[in-house]
Amino acid sequence: MWVVAIIAAVAVAGWFAVSCSPGNSQAERPVSDEEAALLAGMRQKNHEAAPVALRMSLPVEGETLTVDGYLDWQVPMAYARVPDGAGGYELVQAVPGLIATSADDEPAFAEVRVPEDGWTTRAMLSGAGTQLETTLDILVSSLFTLTAEAADDPAKLAEDAVWREEGIIDGEAVDSFRAPIMVETDEQASESAAPEAAPEALYSLDGDGNLRRFQVNTGAENLSAVDFLREVSFDAAGLVPVDLLGGPQIAPEAVDEDLAGTIADLRAKNWSESAEVALSVPVGDDQVATGTGSVDWRTMTAYLHLSDANGQRLLLARPGGFATLAVEDGELPETPPTEGWEIHELTDEDVSSSFGAVESLVYRLLEMAAEESDDEDAIAEQAWLLRTDGTEDEPVSIVEFPVNGDAAAEPGRSAYRYHVADERLTEVEMMTYYGVASADVDYEDYPMVPVPAAVEERIG
Repeated sequence: MWVVAIIAAVAVAGWFAVSCSPGNSQAERPVSDEEAALLAGMRQKNHEAAPVALRMSLPVEGETLTVDGYLDWQVPMAYARVPDGAGGYELVQAVPGLIATSADDEPAFAEVRVPEDGWTTRAMLSGAGTQLETTLDILVSSLFTLTAEAADDPAKLAEDAVWREEGIIDGEAVDSFRAPIMVETDEQASESAAPEAAPEALYSLDGDGNLRRFQVNTGAENLSAVDFLREVSFDAAGLVPVDLLGGPQIAPEAVDEDLAGTIADLRAKNWSESAEVALSVPVGDDQVATGTGSVDWRTMTAYLHLSDANGQRLLLARPGGFATLAVEDGELPETPPTEGWEIHELTDEDVSSSFGAVESLVYRLLEMAAEESDDEDAIAEQAWLLRTDGTEDEPVSIVEFPVNGDAAAEPGRSAYRYHVADERLTEVEMMTYYGVASADVDYEDYPMVPVPAAVEERIG
């Protein structure tokens, strides 16, 4: 759906501004077979390329803004320092469908380093609040279409593309082509979103087929443009998405016998345990809910203090339901108050209106305990190792595996991921519409939470 949205956005902009591209357009002509082959290999060449520095030109409200950034097509992700509309700058990270922003950190950006904290996320396009954000969303989204594992069809491009002009970019001779934005979409979704849409862009390629400039109409009088500064060298080790965008790149592979055994015993080891919990949950455009508290698998009780845009609240959850209580104090009372709780039983017809991403993650935490170990053979078949973090001496395995009848998913596409270190659960991640929610788990022997009797009666 993200791909359909970007195609629709570019199609709505139309192509009226193509004549405003830099340089004087020469007479267009059909591409030769050799040129079609060059275009057809461009996206595959990008997919295999190292991260590249960018310089973006964004026409916004009558002026052209210059934005520096970096792009890694293999993740894919973009990282840029963007004007904030108030005379300053902000840092921006993007992955397909999501934009994350944080306060400016010029030294970090200069070092191609991504600060870990202070980020919020929003949905691309639908979450944009200004013309600059919309323009940036369309342009960055378009950049993500410029990669593919295999070459495109040169015969199709021979029909649809035209040669437009020759020129010089960064001292390299280039040929510019007008061609469709090359993406694969769900045919039915594409037709329902924009049945007549055939958005195009300008691609400037050097003689080796490297993309040197990309231009697309984002709805202004001039084209938005991206120059790929391929001669700029930099250390890309720190160029990774923040946790809210999914963290470092994953490469799913089958778990080995030892890891399968560890995962199979994971929930059983929690059966008589309790732990401190720290939550971070994206719940809306530029909104992140946070929470601290405990989960006690001995009594199947979660007890947390939560903060979000609506204020602060306490949350008590057990298998039969949950209860909330609005508070003003930022501390979690050792003993829950006895009165004032708003109770939601999971069997209530209207419970879904109060059950959001925070509650979903809390209940997944409660589900991370079982009286018996899971089937090791089933885990070996269904679990995936996504990546390994930490150090050689203290590795952290990021895995996914089905729990309690989770829907089947392609490797790397499960709604939940689990961090496992020293044969214990250390973090649960949950994919949401606005990014990745996380719950850090730190084992500690907690006293059992005395759930008020009136609450316990209804939630278990």
